[in-house]
Amino acid sequence: MNFQTIGYPILSAEQKKELDKNTIISEPIPSNDLLERACYRIFLSLKKIIKTEQTVDIVCGQGNNGADGLCLARIMAFHGYKVCVYKLNITNKFSIEYVFQNELLLQTQIEIKEINKYNCKFFSSSADFIIDAIFGSGINAAIKNPLDILVEKINQSNAFLISLDQPSGLGTWSSFEGPFVKAHKTLCIGSVTPSILNRFYSQDIEIIDIGLQHENIKLQGTFIQSPLSDRFINGLLPKSNRHAHKGTKGHSLLLGGNKGMSGAIALSAVACSEIGSGNVTVGSVLNTLNYIDHFPNIQFLETKLDGQSIDAIDFSKFMAIGIGPGLGVNASTLAFVSILLNTVRNIPMVIDADALNIIGQNKNLIPRIPAGSILTPHPKELSRVFGEFQTQEIQWAHLSNLAQNMQIHILAKDTYSVLFCADGEIIVNGNGNESLAKGGSGDTLTGLITGLLSQGLSPKEAAICGMYQLVKYRH
Repeated sequence: MNFQTIGYPILSAEQKKELDKNTIISEPIPSNDLLERACYRIFLSLKKIIKTEQTVDIVCGQGNNGADGLCLARIMAFHGYKVCVYKLNITNKFSIEYVFQNELLLQTQIEIKEINKYNCKFFSSSADFIIDAIFGSGINAAIKNPLDILVEKINQSNAFLISLDQPSGLGTWSSFEGPFVKAHKTLCIGSVTPSILNRFYSQDIEIIDIGLQHENIKLQGTFIQSPLSDRFINGLLPKSNRHAHKGTKGHSLLLGGNKGMSGAIALSAVACSEIGSGNVTVGSVLNTLNYIDHFPNIQFLETKLDGQSIDAIDFSKFMAIGIGPGLGVNASTLAFVSILLNTVRNIPMVIDADALNIIGQNKNLIPRIPAGSILTPHPKELSRVFGEFQTQEIQWAHLSNLAQNMQIHILAKDTYSVLFCADGEIIVNGNGNESLAKGGSGDTLTGLITGLLSQGLSPKEAAICGMYQLVKYRH
């Protein structure tokens, strides 16, 4: 998966409609002219992957998404593409934009076929590409008979499937209990909806810039900012200074690596050092020294990782703490985490892996998490600590409220990692890929974020940069 364009928000269906309306009023521009502009820019993207000798079937619904499909068909045919339009005629309701675009289409020589409630089950395409323009982001219920059959027929074809704005059948937040178009590529118009971030949904996404005014985007609120960019991240990363030395670049403490799991904390320590932390100390059991010895720049502090070990650690010399990789879950580490949360209040902390699992088993520890902490759970750890939620929308609302109330940051790791910030902003990182699908990625992330904290980045900045830089680091 990848985002090919940067800097566009993720909005609900209602927000997308409001954004279009505000642009139409403030630019000003007639709605059909905005639609034409959007479809032409969609065409500019499609011509990069579709050759004029290849065949294209466009399946159009009866609303504005269908209107996009009709307009796109006309533009593609004008530029020499072999296009066939399948128009749905299931109900007697058509959007105003659809009616206008249909009148224009009828004046062309484009082949048009009708899909009604009787012939849906007979849909068959031998085209090289099928463009799905059945439903956009406004759908609010599962696709039912006979359109569910049509969607399945589209999915069973051998064509390369492209959805306009959103795969038909997906809701704003998630899939319904029904089929959706399994698009190979989705061309999102101006923004995307949260459902595209679901773990079940894996395909390429391109956000088409249709000239929506940025001041109008801001009117939608700071719901989510996504995705991030090299330029944005470089503006946050610690600035280079030729006069810097290890004493000016912070001292990080990484805690974990119990017997048999020392490799996890070693991965964290190496990443922490390589991201620029001036000094890195690993606090772990003696066995971990076998791993740390290979890296003379990393210091070692023996600790039994139990409740009695905390007093032996001088926390005053550390600028940031990372805890959890390879820590283990038992009575001793429970005591260690519990006392640490009570003892360390003014040092930013990254809480990961087994530290999260311990908290998940002992929910009374959640209120003790210090303000400024960064929690980095993967999906299973997320459910252990915060529970299961009926919908993604409810989960996001809960995590955002919790982050604000506790003044912490929750980085929900996934292909599309989501950072719930203490200031209420929700930031989605769209550059995750299969390079992270290996043991140690989470441990590495802990080290990266801890190292960035030690160099003076705020918890929010460190979390943003860490999740973005992880992909590059793991490559």
